[in-house]
Amino acid sequence: MTGQAGARFGPIALAPGVAPRHVATKLAASFITIGALSGMAILQSYILSEHLHVPRAIQGRVSGDLAFWTEVVGLALFLPFGMLADRIGRRPVFVFGMLCLAAGWALYPFATSLDQLLAFRLVYAVGAAATAGMLATLVNDYPLDRSRGKLIGFTAVMNTLGTMFVAGAIGRLPAWLSQHGYSGVDSGTLMYLVVAGLCLAMAIIAARGLMAGRPPGAGQRPDASELAATAARALRNPRIALAYAGAFIARSDVVIKGMFLGLWAVHAGRDSGIGAGRAMAAFATMVLIMYFVSLISAPLFGWFIDRVNRVTAMIVALAIASAGYLGMRWLSSPIDMQMTPLLILLTLGTGFVVKASMALIGQEAPPRERATVISGSSICGAAGILLFTAIGGRLFDAWGPWAPFVIAGGYQALLLLVAIAVRLRAPGPH
Repeated sequence: MTGQAGARFGPIALAPGVAPRHVATKLAASFITIGALSGMAILQSYILSEHLHVPRAIQGRVSGDLAFWTEVVGLALFLPFGMLADRIGRRPVFVFGMLCLAAGWALYPFATSLDQLLAFRLVYAVGAAATAGMLATLVNDYPLDRSRGKLIGFTAVMNTLGTMFVAGAIGRLPAWLSQHGYSGVDSGTLMYLVVAGLCLAMAIIAARGLMAGRPPGAGQRPDASELAATAARALRNPRIALAYAGAFIARSDVVIKGMFLGLWAVHAGRDSGIGAGRAMAAFATMVLIMYFVSLISAPLFGWFIDRVNRVTAMIVALAIASAGYLGMRWLSSPIDMQMTPLLILLTLGTGFVVKASMALIGQEAPPRERATVISGSSICGAAGILLFTAIGGRLFDAWGPWAPFVIAGGYQALLLLVAIAVRLRAPGPH
């Protein structure tokens, strides 16, 4: 099947010029890239504990600070990458980002100090800024609007599978390698090098498999000066403003869940008398359970997005997310199987807000400047991560591991009220 108007990828109607192979490559890119992005937060606690022997009392602060500087890089680069993608196309920006991710993962386990770890994390951060923005743009470029929610749902399935693979398979490597005579440091190094190799392979595949050039319907190439004011101008649209506010918490949701739950699991394992490797293995089992439910729900919520007003979808997502995050106040341990229902609710809320926000901004952003508008969403997400991880890391150490989640839940509850007001006053198209 060619990329002519009317081409389909299963139930998804594609935009003119988009071929099924482009969508297949994009889905593979989601699997590897989101696995690498979420995996850095999930697996980092192993490096802090086993490689650098960072004291437990400050691991929350160190983790929060590393995430903070990652997002500072994102704040500086999201808009330039978005503008560049609107001028030269998505593919070269994404391939460059994957190469940076590969370099960051390869360097990370060789850090001998926290300063070196931060330097290597900044290399990774450049790749994260490029790839995250392009994935969010591509999922809105490739389908027709009536199928946008479906492709977002299928993409979410691949995102979940990628995270499950890193947490459930890659995250178990240290425990398996230690049983075969490898030291803790060697096990961690091999774990990170495997992910680096996957990122490099994905860069090669994307260089041939993603659609070349600018997206269908983009028209004449926009000037850089015109694009520079696009994100700010887009805020005049209340639905884009709502999507930006949703992005402020949506991306930080994923980082908070990955970073602080992984760290919480290591601490809970030590409290139970087991080491970091066994705690990560137990946490990997819990992640698989959580994300199996997310895997089933993602296409269903994507179908729901295409059937209702997109602001209504945002309201439903925020209601579930606020309940899930506020419920973390009653979580005793992320490796306690009795806590599974709370963690499932947390996972569903995280995924739903990401999907609803992405569909809403994709509906409202014009193709000609879509990457730049979405970069504004990414900037909001980076700002949210800066706030919630910097403050959350310190409250994790001072108040308890539940603190970052409750802060995020409180914001979601307030945004839920805003979303209801937008639905009543400026609902947009059905």
